Amino acid sequence: MPPDNKDKGRYDSMKITRIIGCLLILIMVQVSVADTDITVRPSVMVDYSVDPAYLMPGDEGTVTVTLNNAAKDYSYSVFVDNRTKEVFDLSAQVLDASLSGDSHIQVTSNSYYDVGLLGPGDTIEFAYSIKVSEDAPDSIRFLDFVFIGGGDMYDVKWKIPVTIDTSGIKLINSEVGRNSDFIVLDIANVRPNTVKAVTIVPVTDNVEFRPAQYFIGTMDSDEMFTIQFDIEPEDGVEQMGVKAVFKNGNNWHESDIQTINVNNSKPLIIVDKDSNPWLVFGIVGSMIAVIIIFFVVMRKRRSSREEI
Repeated sequence: MPPDNKDKGRYDSMKITRIIGCLLILIMVQVSVADTDITVRPSVMVDYSVDPAYLMPGDEGTVTVTLNNAAKDYSYSVFVDNRTKEVFDLSAQVLDASLSGDSHIQVTSNSYYDVGLLGPGDTIEFAYSIKVSEDAPDSIRFLDFVFIGGGDMYDVKWKIPVTIDTSGIKLINSEVGRNSDFIVLDIANVRPNTVKAVTIVPVTDNVEFRPAQYFIGTMDSDEMFTIQFDIEPEDGVEQMGVKAVFKNGNNWHESDIQTINVNNSKPLIIVDKDSNPWLVFGIVGSMIAVIIIFFVVMRKRRSSREEI
């Protein structure tokens, strides 16, 4: 049923109101899109390395932080409406780059200032010298790398892990000659990283060592070498010592002194250099068998006497 004139006027008024409302919404949407603040920033990737990878107390090392601009083009265009195009520069502006230490690691080099622009696909490295305190414990320390960018670049704060490990080179007594004329040592690298210039050095007077020092060189983690010194201790010498000298990165270190008994003064292991180990095992086994047989025979005799 068609509306009367009064209702028709009210209906037309509501229709016009809806149309005006829709137009206002469209205008607001267009204005909102046109006024949107669009910002395109270059993507900067952060990588790092620590040398040596595992530091020891007192060590000096280097932390290298690498920034890479992952953008592929120098600019990026965005249409903010049908007629306006905005162009964004994808070069990264680097103002400052700094590394901060903590209670056990000191950064001994300066920060970088006014570095310049980092173009798309380009990389830049920041190298920092660090020093570990003498009393640093086994731990993973986190150093703060702060990169301040210019223009529309965000500032970046990155945690750089640095591992401190106090383990070193371990010396193990393996053999001592029956006449104290030679010693055999097992040398093990128990550190988690490779060490260089490993040298075994005697530290005892009145004992002649041949060779005077034993150079091993580079040792990987968990690697072991067996070495032999021919020795000639003077009369009255009961103990002698050896130690390992090695480099962790560019830092020299010494192991604890390993003490070895000589001249029959409580030797740890007495083995003749030319002896056959199977012969030794046979002699020891025969002695044990004789002892067992002796006790069995004595027990039987005691049982026989008790029965009588």
